[in-house]
Amino acid sequence: MSGPFRSKASALTAVVLLTALAGCGGTSESPTTVTSSPAASSSPAQFTSRAFSLPLTVTLPASLVPQPSEDTKNLISWNAVSGSGGMRFLLPVVVYHPDSTTPAPLPKDYPAYLRGLVDAGGTLADESTTTVGGHATILLTGTTSRGLDGTLGCPAPTTPREVCFGLQPDLVLRIAVIDLGDRTLLAWARSPQGDSGAPKFFTDFEAMIHTLKLT
Repeated sequence: MSGPFRSKASALTAVVLLTALAGCGGTSESPTTVTSSPAASSSPAQFTSRAFSLPLTVTLPASLVPQPSEDTKNLISWNAVSGSGGMRFLLPVVVYHPDSTTPAPLPKDYPAYLRGLVDAGGTLADESTTTVGGHATILLTGTTSRGLDGTLGCPAPTTPREVCFGLQPDLVLRIAVIDLGDRTLLAWARSPQGDSGAPKFFTDFEAMIHTLKLT
């Protein structure tokens, strides 16, 4: 499932270790990254990307640390204020098909490709359609019975499968596939399996993406 979503540390600084979604025991869905996260605010915060190749602004929920742990060309990541959850925006460049060790071009019909992961052990549920920033969007919840490393996509064509992004058996992902016409913008919130706070976190995620503005 495949770095980049910093600022001055505030009075309370936490060092967060992000493990790989597609490796490191499948305990996360991001590359291994060590970042310093300032204390979260108690209210929503406006975020404007700096390095992301698709400039955007979005209103972050209070459940996220307002400063991203990564903001790079094709990836923005935020950590949850509590627990090991988080949210991401990804412009996938390539994907790894299940059990493949070779990156493949991004599928032209990404939603159809994503639905095909059910044949490899993935489960997709609660699908609906909406509009985000004026673009047609599909929302769904993804889980899996086995690690599907790299199947969601990678931020660079040379990113190894184990540090790309994909469904993992210890996580639940609420995924938004945003159709930009000439490319796909993928967004998701992750929560550990069995986390009682997941429904509220996913509600926060859906509210957040509906504030998205591409600039």
